[in-house]
Amino acid sequence: MPSATYTLMQGWFQEAARTRGPSDLAADREQAAGYAQMYQPIPGVDARPEGRLRDGSWLMTPEHARDDVVILYVHGGGFRTGLAAGARGLGAHLALAARARVLLPEYRLAPEDPFPAGLDDCLAAFDLAAGLAPGVVVAGESAGANLALAVLLRRVREKHPGVLAGVLHSGVFDLRRERFTKGSWTGNGATDLLLPEELGHLMHDDYLAGHPADDPLASPLAGDLDGLPPLFLQVSGAERLLDDSMFLADRAARAGVHVELEVWPRMFHAWHMAAGFLPEATEAVARGGAFIGRVAAGRVVDGAALAEGPTSLHAATNG
Repeated sequence: MPSATYTLMQGWFQEAARTRGPSDLAADREQAAGYAQMYQPIPGVDARPEGRLRDGSWLMTPEHARDDVVILYVHGGGFRTGLAAGARGLGAHLALAARARVLLPEYRLAPEDPFPAGLDDCLAAFDLAAGLAPGVVVAGESAGANLALAVLLRRVREKHPGVLAGVLHSGVFDLRRERFTKGSWTGNGATDLLLPEELGHLMHDDYLAGHPADDPLASPLAGDLDGLPPLFLQVSGAERLLDDSMFLADRAARAGVHVELEVWPRMFHAWHMAAGFLPEATEAVARGGAFIGRVAAGRVVDGAALAEGPTSLHAATNG
């Protein structure tokens, strides 16, 4: 059963969906700005503007932060809206859960600045994060998860030693136009209370602006996933983007990547943003923090950092 808070929020979203009109970019950006202004400081986390990145970026530092891991968290918004300041609440809770600093980069938005402008800004943020700690976890929700995965693909291809893991919430990993005409995008239309059907084509048109949608840095599902670091995926079974995470988990696993996939029932798209208010969101973020701790400790299924145990048949039979 969902929490009472979820039921309350579901009522809000159902009413908003009933009265929702055509997409209005200016209104959506105004709403995102209003949401960002609602942030209240989280005890135990220092939130400061990060002046080494684009204006509007933030660094969230928990008390007694570990020095071996930093998290780069990319906000969502369909590539067209959203602010790093709006992710401060989630970033603070993730910082506490992982006991690690969380860097929230601002990046350029479409349609004014289409692909690859936003990705370039996130790559610059990765390079800054890599200077803060030897291991970088790249995370994000929705379109931010797309950008996070593209950053991982790019830096893995470059063999960057700082790539540690990916934590991806309700991601959109395929911007090819046909994706938005079938599967969970249309099949979950009645249960996804946040994403309007036309958003898929708006993301394709505004973000890509004519760039080929099968570029793996725009649609990571179209690329070679071999060599990616451990991935932690969370998605709702009720949202339009369910297939993206399901297909990513399948393709990454077949490429030999350590993948952990959680499909949560009933939740709304990117419910993690309500961490600290919605119990299911707080729990989801805590699970992501635990995953980061396990990866940092080498506790992943390939056993690369697990040194104990016999190393030869002779040792196994005569130890």
